[in-house]
Amino acid sequence: MSARVLGVVPARIGSSRLPRKPLFPIAGRPLLEWVWRRAMGIAVFDAVVVATDSAEVADACRGFGAEVRLTDPAHPSGTDRVAEVAGDPEFAGYEVIVNVQGDEPFLRAEHAGAAIGLVRDGGWELGTVATPIRGHAEWLEPSVVKVVRGDDGGALLFTRAPVPHPRDAEPDFAGGTYLRHVGLYAYRRDALLRWVALPEGRLEQIEKLEQLRPLAAGMRMGVAVGPPAEGGIDTPADAERAERLLRNESTPPERAAE
Repeated sequence: MSARVLGVVPARIGSSRLPRKPLFPIAGRPLLEWVWRRAMGIAVFDAVVVATDSAEVADACRGFGAEVRLTDPAHPSGTDRVAEVAGDPEFAGYEVIVNVQGDEPFLRAEHAGAAIGLVRDGGWELGTVATPIRGHAEWLEPSVVKVVRGDDGGALLFTRAPVPHPRDAEPDFAGGTYLRHVGLYAYRRDALLRWVALPEGRLEQIEKLEQLRPLAAGMRMGVAVGPPAEGGIDTPADAERAERLLRNESTPPERAAE
């Protein structure tokens, strides 16, 4: 029998660049509702739960039908919030836990399946996804997180900087080496607990990227390369883009095949 998969959507009410991000209205619904609906439409998840630090967000989730848990507001990262939910005795039977970022309303079933497959079938402690960078503007943008993979498909580095740096030529965006990170993580249960027990690392503090913490500690994170997808929602401009794309999407998507 395949390992059961729990999807957890961390949703923190505070945000510096997009105020009250989980509840920010996009095409007539809160951003968080779009993310939850997308996750619910992906058959590889056996259950999907929202994890929030806000009673207001929890009330909104109940209003649109999501299962929700109130978590410790002192958590320093979404991963810590995911781990608290995974530790609930109700979810003890889920061997694979997936962190579905609460600002990713365009999550693709292929990406979720690829990350989960790395952990469930590929022997990795942690799994995530990247997609090809599509041009100079995206490569140079600090809000676009880049990932560099090793020959074994494992993550070597996550950074906001434009990498890899081509010393003697222009970057070859068609070659599959220049990758942007998709905000999705799959964990083996034991690996998730190890991650959140680690102290915050110096690289993590500098880049404000929590995925650097397990890498700095020597944990292995596989990176699947999937088809292009729309980026997450981090700024008002991102929200405007999402509004245009989601304006006609008023019902939950069909549950996609695993």
